[in-house]
Amino acid sequence: MIKVLFDEFHGELSCSQLHEDNTPKEAWTILCSQVVKELFGDDAISFKKELLTRQVLNEYQLLILAAPKSPRLSPEEVKAIVSFVKQGKSLLIASDQESLVINEGDSINAVLESFGLRFEELLNYPPEQVFNLLPHYLSSEVSQLKIKEPVYIKTLPNSPYPNVDIIATLPDTGKTLLAAIEIPSENQSGRVVFLGNYLIFSNKYIDATNNRKLASNILNWLAYKNLLDCCDARILPTVVYRQSAEFSIAIANPKSQRLENITCTLESDTNVLIQEPIKKIRFLPGKGKTQLRWTVIPQQLGQQTLRLTIDIPESDNSEINKTSSLFFAPVAQFQCVPDAEFDLVFLNFQGNAQEIVETGVTFEVQAIARWKNHAKAVPIKMQLECPLTHIKVEQISPERWYLTVLDPGDWLITLYINDINQKITRMVHAYPSAKKQIEKIQRDVVTPLAAEIHYQVSQIRQEFDSEEIRQIPFELLTPEEQVNRLYNYTTKEQLLEALQAARSENKRFSPLVEKLLQFIAPTYSPIHGCCIPYDPKLAAHLLKEHPFFEQQLAYNFQSIEGDERYGQTWLEGNIAALLLHEKYGHGFFYKYTKVGQQLAILYRHRLLRKVDREGLKSPYLQLFLEDEYRSAIETLHHSSIILNEGFATWMELTILRRLKGSVSQTVYRRKDFLFSYDESLTFLQKSSEYFQRFEPFYASKYQEGYEYLEEIQSILGTECGSKCVVQAVIKAADVDFGIIENSGRVEFLLSPGKIKEGLLNEDDDNNVTSPTERLKSIWKLLRKHADEIRAEQQRLQCHRHCLHPDCPVNLGIKRYLEW
Repeated sequence: MIKVLFDEFHGELSCSQLHEDNTPKEAWTILCSQVVKELFGDDAISFKKELLTRQVLNEYQLLILAAPKSPRLSPEEVKAIVSFVKQGKSLLIASDQESLVINEGDSINAVLESFGLRFEELLNYPPEQVFNLLPHYLSSEVSQLKIKEPVYIKTLPNSPYPNVDIIATLPDTGKTLLAAIEIPSENQSGRVVFLGNYLIFSNKYIDATNNRKLASNILNWLAYKNLLDCCDARILPTVVYRQSAEFSIAIANPKSQRLENITCTLESDTNVLIQEPIKKIRFLPGKGKTQLRWTVIPQQLGQQTLRLTIDIPESDNSEINKTSSLFFAPVAQFQCVPDAEFDLVFLNFQGNAQEIVETGVTFEVQAIARWKNHAKAVPIKMQLECPLTHIKVEQISPERWYLTVLDPGDWLITLYINDINQKITRMVHAYPSAKKQIEKIQRDVVTPLAAEIHYQVSQIRQEFDSEEIRQIPFELLTPEEQVNRLYNYTTKEQLLEALQAARSENKRFSPLVEKLLQFIAPTYSPIHGCCIPYDPKLAAHLLKEHPFFEQQLAYNFQSIEGDERYGQTWLEGNIAALLLHEKYGHGFFYKYTKVGQQLAILYRHRLLRKVDREGLKSPYLQLFLEDEYRSAIETLHHSSIILNEGFATWMELTILRRLKGSVSQTVYRRKDFLFSYDESLTFLQKSSEYFQRFEPFYASKYQEGYEYLEEIQSILGTECGSKCVVQAVIKAADVDFGIIENSGRVEFLLSPGKIKEGLLNEDDDNNVTSPTERLKSIWKLLRKHADEIRAEQQRLQCHRHCLHPDCPVNLGIKRYLEW
């Protein structure tokens, strides 16, 4: 008798809880209490809430892991599970969105990677139905599945087991939802089924569509109760009208005893002519495999579907009676097309082909059919579709149209050939393109603003007029360019995929927008300088279904196409704000403060951001795997956020007021946006040891530091206040944590424990090393001794020249704080 173990130790929903009132709809109680017991008997299944050790697994033949969450699978458990399969036993492992997020450490994927696969987050709008199933024992009598919030299965390159059977794929994306694999072993192969949606077998969904049948098939297959396997169904995706094509499928006997008189019947729902539709296999030896082939000839244009029934005659063997028939509907699909090639061409009025057009200039679109092999031309119904809000269309014949593009950009033109459900798409490129717009903005907006702003900030301190600050790049980029520049490895791949999904997505799906806004935003990089994403068109597209994100979309992508509120004046103000915030705020912090310089070293060596950790190499990989170093670097980073962002905000809002014309009015909306729409510290506090020790006053990372600096400026007056703010920032960040570069490598001169000890010290102002806490101490000091410092400034005439060593602010800090 087969024994099934259902793991409940790792946060899976309980399947042993059978009290109807208390059992959540997501649990698998129906599967376990009905389906498993019907197949294997009342005593077949066990529920365990203990570590999955080799000793625990030894007494079972089938292990079920239903979306394990917490605690994560330990490395020892992963090894035990993989060994369990390699001993010729079976595993069903299912996941979902929540399980994948909670298992950020990838313990569940550690199991899959042993078999050359991974569960990945689906960034497109999650489908609710699956119709794409390929022939396999698991898909017999299964033509439709009901799902919710799936993840997908990714095949890794250089997989040790390349022969993975893909059984079900998600609509639209074609990504794998269900897969199976056999792992060779001495006696019998180990079997694994991977499922990207554990809710499919939950109490709520198990009786929807064919979900229960799929569950039964999976359990039978994992228990080696199937007498037949079939796979590798093949037919050309397109077949020419009234021409023959071959359909083939492999049928295998997984058992050691031979099978006899197998009948295979191929049918069609569209009058496809099938030569010898019924084929018989006289016998199939144990572990044997055969390939069946049929010749099919379609008799009408359009989509064609084939069905296959496989039967073994009745026998006294009850197992055969129960499991011998397989039915696939469809077993294969193909498109019947005419013997012609279709194309879509754009012509100017000189008759020359073109792909790039100017807005407002009419051009001709022609649908061309090229008939082959002396085929007789038949009337074909065609329809041209394009975005009518941006393109004017006039049909002049069944195969010809005049088009006029009204707005610049890239627009998709689609020709639908209705009789064969075929479409041809062409992109028309209308100037000015995004790159041209960016070039124009850099020339007409950024350059003159940068000159005016540089003059204003250089009046504060001579460092702002240094070559080091001047050379910081400030570039507008397409979102894809920014992603390629700032991110690496999996993060880059996921973000590019997210952008692709965002450009095509026409349904509301907030997680996709939130992911884009989190990673694609104006950014200062110590390596690349100021990287500003520009894509008003994408912002407008996302705004249609996500109006709640209007402000974030406008500020992250620099405008919203077609909205007059975000026109030229708005754009100029935003560019001015970002020049001040990113180049002169963050740029100064990373170039001229001691803490900023050390953080820049960590950034350049991929030790600062979580998204860079995947690319770490020796010696940093081992160093960063140690919690002590990782925690110290994270604490240092968090301790500088309020100072760094507060100073950048102060630079922005202070200098904006001094600029000419309407740009100066930008200060009010920018202040509201920075303080009202950012809640990053609220989320960071949940996981940050530093912010749990030093609780921030506001949810926004911009506000607290700005208010300290703004009051310092106010205390010390209009003539000296700005200079003193910069000096206060320099002194607040004047801490040496012993982070240096030597021969192209990072060296830590202090232990991680020593770094953290100073950063988390809150009892002694004189010994505190947190830049933000040092800023608070300076702010308190200047408030208390304002009269004394102002008098000294007047005596030294600080408004004429900033005396760094003899600065009254420096001397006050040295006298009272001993820094």
